[in-house]
Amino acid sequence: MITNGSLTGLFTEEEVSLPRQFRFWLFLILVIPSFYCSCILLFQLFVNKKLQSQLSNHIIICLLIFGLVIELIDIPFHLSFLQLGAVQPSTPTLCTVWWFVDTGIYNGCVIIMAWGSIHRYLLIFYDRIFLIARKRFLYHTMPLIILIVYIFIFYIVVIIFPPCLNTYNYNLPACGEYPCYLGVPLLGIWDTVINSIIPTVIITIFSILVLARVYVQKRRLHQANLWRRQRKMTIQLFSICILFLAANVPLNLVTFGHICGLSPRFGEEVQVYADYLCYFVTLLFPFVCLSTLSEMRKKLRWKGLLLFRRSQDIAVINPK
Repeated sequence: MITNGSLTGLFTEEEVSLPRQFRFWLFLILVIPSFYCSCILLFQLFVNKKLQSQLSNHIIICLLIFGLVIELIDIPFHLSFLQLGAVQPSTPTLCTVWWFVDTGIYNGCVIIMAWGSIHRYLLIFYDRIFLIARKRFLYHTMPLIILIVYIFIFYIVVIIFPPCLNTYNYNLPACGEYPCYLGVPLLGIWDTVINSIIPTVIITIFSILVLARVYVQKRRLHQANLWRRQRKMTIQLFSICILFLAANVPLNLVTFGHICGLSPRFGEEVQVYADYLCYFVTLLFPFVCLSTLSEMRKKLRWKGLLLFRRSQDIAVINPK
């Protein structure tokens, strides 16, 4: 609930009841192919000029890079905790880095995905605005730059240079996962509402809008080529949004209930498990990207550790 402008009892400092050994192997089994898949996708997106030029790929690139940071820092820290039974080494520096990645970078993914859902809506229904350089900068480049700068400035200030004194619980994942700024008036509310709840709402609304408008246009226009293009973009958007919403909707619903004054015990177990599921958003994101790309799937060649037979076999990541 909100007390004197700060959040008290809003976040549960608990651990899911699944055995740690089970969680360890589950993370390990997923993180290796997920990391490899992300690297392959990023390599192709950076070296292939045609893929670089496609506007929708820029948001995919940002999400993949943020995901790689989580897989390189957050997941290994979590694996170490599950194996050793405590945060090792038990230092404030490690906890600060862990918080920055676990909270800041993950929330950054949600924020960018929220803009990505709006951006995809514009690409599908108002693609002409991106043909003009000035409007392309206004509706594509500038929002992405502003969001990335905002994400890093905000979380560097509140986590790395906090306006309060942090306390660390080395017996819980992510050192208790409760940076002190969450208890600071306005800062905690801003981060919870602006950086988490509102982006989740935006993803939900624009996913529904895209589906509804594509359905209406399909029935009204009966244009096969237009429908085929919209269908591919809609399926990719909807698949990625479902992945983000599966963990974030229950988490934010419980959090919003707490903000509105419900008991801190309300949805406590849901909150713990939803927070744990957020890890799988990052781990599964590269696979979801691949699964929605029919052209790319046809070119896949699994030979040992090689994901693709030839780099030039990579298809366009988005029909736009």
